[in-house]
Amino acid sequence: MTTRDSIFHYPAFVRFCMGDIATQLGTAIVIIVIPLIAITFLDATPFEIGLLAASERLPFIIFSLIAGVSADKWERRSILFCANFLRVVLLLIIMFIVWTGALSVMTLAAMVFIVGAANVYFEVAYWTYIPALVPGRLIAKGNGALAAIAGAAELVGPAVGGMLLKIAGIPGALLLNSLLFLIGSSMILTVPKNKPAPPEGARPSSLSQIKLGIHTLFHSPPLRRLVIIGAVWNIFACAATPQIMVYLTRTLGLATTQVGLILGLQGLGGLIGALCAGKASERLGHGRSIMVGGVIYSLFTLAICTVTQAAPQDQLLLGVFLFCAGWGSSIGVVNIISLRQLVSPEYLLGRINASFRFITWGIMPPAALLGGALSQLINSRFVIVSACLLGLAFILCSYRKSTAILGIDAPPDRLSENG
Repeated sequence: MTTRDSIFHYPAFVRFCMGDIATQLGTAIVIIVIPLIAITFLDATPFEIGLLAASERLPFIIFSLIAGVSADKWERRSILFCANFLRVVLLLIIMFIVWTGALSVMTLAAMVFIVGAANVYFEVAYWTYIPALVPGRLIAKGNGALAAIAGAAELVGPAVGGMLLKIAGIPGALLLNSLLFLIGSSMILTVPKNKPAPPEGARPSSLSQIKLGIHTLFHSPPLRRLVIIGAVWNIFACAATPQIMVYLTRTLGLATTQVGLILGLQGLGGLIGALCAGKASERLGHGRSIMVGGVIYSLFTLAICTVTQAAPQDQLLLGVFLFCAGWGSSIGVVNIISLRQLVSPEYLLGRINASFRFITWGIMPPAALLGGALSQLINSRFVIVSACLLGLAFILCSYRKSTAILGIDAPPDRLSENG
């Protein structure tokens, strides 16, 4: 391996990763803390849990497309810093509301919606920034490293979040989240600025730029196939995922600390899957890696519902199933992101990323609400089983066509050797 064949020989990428460690850990903690606050402190119903999940995803419908234009127009480091710092402020506001005793499910949902809006701008700029930090031939490995950081955060985040709620209460958990996002914001400022090259001629209107991103997304066969796969994957995953926590706490009667530890194993699986994603794409290709990852995720998420007791051996089995589900999911997601970055024109990358998120994440709020409603009408187990079986059916029916369309080699590097 030559010096420049390692992603960790690109100093800007290394500094970006260091800031991402704090940001992802804060994100992993808040993801477990918010629903546990609703379930254990506010006695939220399954539908209200789905409502919280929908509130966090709804901003992707409202803000994604304009965020994509912003990522292709404005300096991307500034977008990342401002979005991260806004999350600091919002979490401190939630902590203040808790202190005043005014916290309710609707108040929590409203604040989660605003945090979600900050997430939109951060996510779009984040994934648009990566191709400027590592060369095209290393994008899958770069995305794998970032996904590994997220997986490591998911490994410790749930356990830390559950313990914080028990030891320090809601304010302590939220305060730690704020500090972590603050550290992440500070590290972002150490990364070189990344401003897109201005377009030649007159600058088109924002609406025209949005239309161009959507047009490119749907008129490129690999991008169109990726958005279909991502949308279907997210429909079923978002319907099932909030109900997994309901299943663990309400059906099996597990404590918050036990839930945190079990979900932490899913993070470990995601970490290892992210580290394997680059190798998987080299051996199987991006297309097969995506589809195989989806099959593994669906099968092992489905297996969760075979556990009906809360004995120690059953908890261990749950951890193994979630570990494997996280492993498969991470392989699939990393390869979706990598392939999207590789086949997208650089000057349109922000808009394509945003259009992709607008569609694939925009359908998640109604999916979460539907999952919550069905869980309340029937039960959480029914929702998880139905989502997994439908997801498997889609993958098996579309496997051959999808792998043929997505069987693409990486294009020549579009990154100069940077520091």
